[in-house]
Amino acid sequence: MDPDERRRHLVAVARRVFAERGYHGTAVSDLIREAGVARGTFYNYFESKRAIFQEVLVELAGELTDAALPIDVNAPIAPQVAENFARVIRAAMAPDASRLLFTDAVGIDDEADTALRSFYDEATGRIQDALERGQRLGIVRDANARLLAEILVGMVKGPVLLAALRGEALDAAAVVDEVLKLLAVGVLRVEPVAP
Repeated sequence: MDPDERRRHLVAVARRVFAERGYHGTAVSDLIREAGVARGTFYNYFESKRAIFQEVLVELAGELTDAALPIDVNAPIAPQVAENFARVIRAAMAPDASRLLFTDAVGIDDEADTALRSFYDEATGRIQDALERGQRLGIVRDANARLLAEILVGMVKGPVLLAALRGEALDAAAVVDEVLKLLAVGVLRVEPVAP
């Protein structure tokens, strides 16, 4: 393999092994054995288990962020929003993504926490931008777009995290349907009373 191909192979193997065994349950020797490489080869590419884990996190976060496509304002908006939610939820439900991004990576160390914050900040920022664009177009109500974006991230993360922690399957279509209903009509049948 050429160096780039070897690196991709190591990351793919690490992603699978970390998803199966968890970060703490995986040793460098496990990664080396599963990848079929010598210890020196591994260390030519990554200085530690932590370094390759970081690469896996970056890859997963990128896939989730890239799952949402830009909205074409000249086409019907609601189906595009629904499809974006479905793509993001399906990407987040992948066993490696849900375990590594939502459970294993939390609290490993400051660097992992920084990577997770960066992922959530980027995802929230992209949603905030979309909401603000929707506000300018008159299809999203006036509100604190940043706070709404954080709530939307939580609406996706919550069911995925709980399903991962319980080891249960999650019906992406049902989650998308409920999120869209919540966005369109809310939950309460009466006006909320200020606390």
